Amino acid sequence: MADSERLKPLQQVAAVRERDAARSFGESSRRLQEEEDRLEELRRYHGEYLDRFRALQQQGMTVAQLLEYQAFLAKLQAAVGHQEEIVRLRQTEAARRQADWSDRRTRTRVMERAVENLAEAEHKAGERREQKSLDDRNPRRG
Repeated sequence: MADSERLKPLQQVAAVRERDAARSFGESSRRLQEEEDRLEELRRYHGEYLDRFRALQQQGMTVAQLLEYQAFLAKLQAAVGHQEEIVRLRQTEAARRQADWSDRRTRTRVMERAVENLAEAEHKAGERREQKSLDDRNPRRG
């Protein structure tokens, strides 16, 4: 069996691993986007609630209402902070998975080039053997 043929299963394994890494990166990117969307939604909700709070302050509110709004705004701010942490974790995960995919893509390309180069070298070597065989059978007459 030619060296290029022996390497093809390794090339196929590398390609499967690359596809798996690409799929994993895609899923990670999707999760990151979802978490970023949630963060924006929380920020928007916090902003809207803060605007309502300020408007009600202008109109006048009871101490109980004031305390209730402040407590709720504090909870919203904590939720925003927690969501920001989740987004940071997802960003780190996505970056790691992108690097893994890139590394596996590079390995796959290297393996493909190695198989192509070996196949080409084997083809040329076969042509040289064939030519030598023809030359040996048909010596020149001079």
